[in-house]
Amino acid sequence: MKKYQRSTSCGGRTRNSAYLIFTAAIFALRAQADTAGDLSNLSIEELGNLPVTSVYKRPEPLAKAPASVYVITQEDIRRSGADSLPEVLRLAPNLEVARADAASYSISARGFNTYQASNKLLVLIDGRSIYTPLHAGVYWDQEQIPLQDIERIEVVSGPGGSLWGSNAVNGVINVITRTAQQTTGGAIETRGGTADDTMTGRLGSNIGENAAFRIYAQGFDRGYTVNQSGASLNDQWHGRQVGFRTDWYGSNDRLTAQGDAFQNTVAGGDIKGENILTRWESQHGSRSHFEAQVYYDRVRRDANSVLDSLQTFDLSAQQSISIGEHQEVVWGLGHRVTRDQFINNQNFFVLVPDEDTVRLSNLFAQDTISLDKSVALTIGSKFEYSSFSGFAALPSVRLAWQARYDAMFWTAVSRAVRTPSRIDRELTAPGFLDAADDFKSETVIAYEAGYRGQLSQDFSWSMSLYYNDYDRLRMVVQTPNGHFRIDNAMRGSTSGVEAWGDYQINNRWRLSAGLNLIAKDLRLAPNALTPVLTQHAGNDPHHQYFLRTSLDLPHDLELDLDFRAVGGLSTPEVPSYNELGARLGWRISKQLNISLVGFNLLDSQHPETGLAGARSEIRRSAQLGITWRMR
Repeated sequence: MKKYQRSTSCGGRTRNSAYLIFTAAIFALRAQADTAGDLSNLSIEELGNLPVTSVYKRPEPLAKAPASVYVITQEDIRRSGADSLPEVLRLAPNLEVARADAASYSISARGFNTYQASNKLLVLIDGRSIYTPLHAGVYWDQEQIPLQDIERIEVVSGPGGSLWGSNAVNGVINVITRTAQQTTGGAIETRGGTADDTMTGRLGSNIGENAAFRIYAQGFDRGYTVNQSGASLNDQWHGRQVGFRTDWYGSNDRLTAQGDAFQNTVAGGDIKGENILTRWESQHGSRSHFEAQVYYDRVRRDANSVLDSLQTFDLSAQQSISIGEHQEVVWGLGHRVTRDQFINNQNFFVLVPDEDTVRLSNLFAQDTISLDKSVALTIGSKFEYSSFSGFAALPSVRLAWQARYDAMFWTAVSRAVRTPSRIDRELTAPGFLDAADDFKSETVIAYEAGYRGQLSQDFSWSMSLYYNDYDRLRMVVQTPNGHFRIDNAMRGSTSGVEAWGDYQINNRWRLSAGLNLIAKDLRLAPNALTPVLTQHAGNDPHHQYFLRTSLDLPHDLELDLDFRAVGGLSTPEVPSYNELGARLGWRISKQLNISLVGFNLLDSQHPETGLAGARSEIRRSAQLGITWRMR
């Protein structure tokens, strides 16, 4: 059964893009002050010292993080020209990103990348999980975060269950936004083009000496995709979103409060949602840090005779301390309550019951021990109990060897699980699909090894090898009575290589490259249905190659080119393809930037996922953008 997916259309544009661009330009010429991107002048060595928190749940320099982690900086985002979070994630060479239609994406790490199978990647925004437990996965059309407010995105490929819990099977994406102190002043950004239009406005200010706030509003149109013959599929859609963030700093404490509300309009209905989050951090010297967080999230998808709603309340706390040879002991606990409802009046597939409440409690601990001056051992595990799926243990062992100050080798063994969703166990269609109330958690034992180093002050690179052993994977099987059911009917392995590097040719020219190779060996139970293999095993490219160059030209011009080659996909329905994105930017002043961006320039249209005859194809497009900032 395919996850609920909207048929979307909307009539016409809601804004006149040319008028918005002209208006923004007039205001920009009157601006008085601004600051450039915070990371625009960082060297290769300084980029290696960027703090990442997704590996240990505490800050650690990227160069010393013993995991396959790639960081997308704010400067990367700005120079990519991307206008949505899924498009930004194409910058990460350790991800597979495929656009399914105007609203939907399949995004995964280390395989299983189709709309039905991309359920093994945990995604967080400022500590708030956006993984949807009802269906198992992420609705990317709900996450229209203003890109200029993102500080960095940490993309970890490989299991993260020992810290982040179930469903972090193949990776974790951690989106971290900028503090309110970093976004004081005003900013307007508008983009208009042949496919998508976006306008974002932000206002921020200090509140006394120790606090600051920002508010934002955003509206967008997303253009249609086409069928194989080039005809519109009328799946265009539009939406609007508002939000705020405030940060207060004391001598040892920090308090953050933030929230968002959105409404997206599609054919036959709307998607609406709100969230609010509060986090308190307390630092006691250099050896102890405490953090507590609570958030509430509500989303309601109501269209085409299908109601799909989810409410989440989450409370968590953690502490990290350093004691002697124990570099860092991190422990924490949490409790989450989700209440979901799924009512389908469109066809005969229903959930029984149609609404439910699930409670999840967890406890985790991780200890990093110095074996000597250059070798560190990290042991940890998370323990979860779900009222729906029962108990799960998620251990991990990680070893890091700092061979030189600029070279590190690491290896790890981890266990992770994807817990059953209500779709897995309770979806039924009388006389056709039987409920699978005995469906068990999918499991993986992952073996990893990697290297990260700097060959010179201008060149750094990273490489990871992995072997994942999966069991109890989801498939559709035929029962003795001729019906069908969802079952743990597939097992097997994936293996691969992930590598990337950055070369600062001179102070005006940077070159980045990456590759991602994957091989799969999956085995089916005798009664499994091979026609649905692609849906549940993933239509994964055997190889992906990435090449990106950023060049600062005379007269404050910027040129960025982004090439990707995607090939050897699992099934012949989606052919291999090469694509190129290009951006020409002009920093007219500190206040005013103009850019011209082209997407998918190597062909007029191409598919990225889906079965032949029923899939969407992505069009070539262009955008003109103007950004005005002031203090």
